[in-house]
Amino acid sequence: MKQRNESNRRKKNVTSKPTRGDTGKSRTSGRSRSELKSNKANATKLRVIGGDMRGRHIYYHGEAFTRPMKDSVRENLFNILGRAVRGAIAFDLFAGTGALAIESISRGAVEAVAIEQSNRAAGHIRETAKALGIESKLKVLVGDAFRWSETLLVAPEDPDDPKIGVPWIVFLSPPYVMWEEELEKLNAVINQVLRQAPPGSVLVAETEDTFDATRLPPGEWDIRVYGNVQLAFIEPATQCGLRC
Repeated sequence: MKQRNESNRRKKNVTSKPTRGDTGKSRTSGRSRSELKSNKANATKLRVIGGDMRGRHIYYHGEAFTRPMKDSVRENLFNILGRAVRGAIAFDLFAGTGALAIESISRGAVEAVAIEQSNRAAGHIRETAKALGIESKLKVLVGDAFRWSETLLVAPEDPDDPKIGVPWIVFLSPPYVMWEEELEKLNAVINQVLRQAPPGSVLVAETEDTFDATRLPPGEWDIRVYGNVQLAFIEPATQCGLRC
């Protein structure tokens, strides 16, 4: 996985001293009414950024219960992941619009799983998958991401399972307030991925830029900041890629 240093304000290891205090933000907190109205006005403008489906439409209703990642941030995220996405299985644990799962398929992921608690939002993801012709590659699950993670993010035990050794790309992009209210559960998911993920896997955690990354599980994190968004990348410690 290649590194990109442009467009980010800060890069640090979790052992470094945090430069700001930490706060939480829900999908709507800290956003003005004008911003929420703007989201709804731009409801048809969310698109795939790169890969085979570049420029294709991703259904976005513009409602406040979904907080899609900005296109510029999503582009930088996938530039950093680079070739790691190709041939991998993507897990979008707090899917929202499903943009990260869909973008992964566009860029060569063999399949993706999108987990979304809202039935309405999950329905929109299915609409997009049908429109893009990727229903066979995109599995949409409705429910609690923590519970689904317990069964999904586990290495196959059957030696004949074709998914053995297939790398994972795991996106952990919950409402920001959950990094305060559910930090222990989120860190448990991260630790599970680091224990179970096949070689070449990558986990990406999205937080607000004021979140103290030293509160994440210990490891060689690569931290990038874009505006008010902080992305934290980590790979299994024995693998060479992001840090080599």
